[in-house]
Amino acid sequence: MGDLAKGLVEPLARRWSRAMGGAVVCFWLVGVVLYLARTPPGRLGSGCDGAPGAHPACLVTRHGGFGIGVAATVALGIVVVSALLTVWLAPGVLNVLSGAWPDVPPLRWWARRRIEAHRERRRKLVETMRPATDDVLTVRRAAAASVARRRCPKGSAALQPTRIGNALAAAEQRVEERHGLDLELCWRPLVQVVDQTARARLETASSLIVARVQTVLFAAGLLVWTSLLPGWWARGAYAAGCLLLVLLTCRAVAGAVDAYCDAAEDTFLLHRAGLYRALGFPCPTTTRDERNQGRELSKYLAKRSLPPVAFDWPDPPAPVPYPLQPPAEPGGGQM
Repeated sequence: MGDLAKGLVEPLARRWSRAMGGAVVCFWLVGVVLYLARTPPGRLGSGCDGAPGAHPACLVTRHGGFGIGVAATVALGIVVVSALLTVWLAPGVLNVLSGAWPDVPPLRWWARRRIEAHRERRRKLVETMRPATDDVLTVRRAAAASVARRRCPKGSAALQPTRIGNALAAAEQRVEERHGLDLELCWRPLVQVVDQTARARLETASSLIVARVQTVLFAAGLLVWTSLLPGWWARGAYAAGCLLLVLLTCRAVAGAVDAYCDAAEDTFLLHRAGLYRALGFPCPTTTRDERNQGRELSKYLAKRSLPPVAFDWPDPPAPVPYPLQPPAEPGGGQM
């Protein structure tokens, strides 16, 4: 399931996220502020006479404009490199958030615990979807439970240890049940045949996921500055605040993944005929035929053996005849 998360987002999000500029600056600004806050006030003024142990600010100003320019260039390079590093790490972090964890005993035990918790939550959602009364509050709770239940896959084998993994598994399950298509196998060729409107919607949703995953990285990275705080109580409060921020940003990622899954399902619903035509497979004519033909198409993309299928390539567009003479101007071309 982690590979599915990476495959959904990677084809559309391999670019710079403009929304991350503020997060990068805030991350380094917090570190600079905490570093200056722990510096004794006298060191900033008395250490600029060339004595050993001078403050870095004094080392910069000692060389005038050249030192300030070098310091600004180094700072800009650090900010850009850190932002690019989060772009590179974002797909892997999304895999972790979707439940693709290393197969080690502690994580295996924790994954089983989380799957049991999600199974119990799904059972409670199903019960809430069947209200015993018709009052407005109960009906609204049933509607909210129905929306939440849509993010949980059917059956026990498909359950994942995280909310994001369950949302992806549920989307994959619905696409297979409705169209017979394997979402992971068909996604890349489908993205190539959609129109610009659908592609723009997918790119927007993908960029939102990547930006929020990068925010998770920066929120977790803020823990690096914990040692700059004085006293155990300040460090504990700061670390607790950082962990709360990580939790909130992970929830934001889950919301972005939900929106992306909806966009992906709509793309299959509206553009699957273009996928069939582009691959030369005959378009299905009934719902039963669609599921069967979708499975055959998925086997074809997976390079598995399947019965012979007659290709149905679309006719190429008729060539437009090139005019032998340019059209006459209005009025015969005379003044």
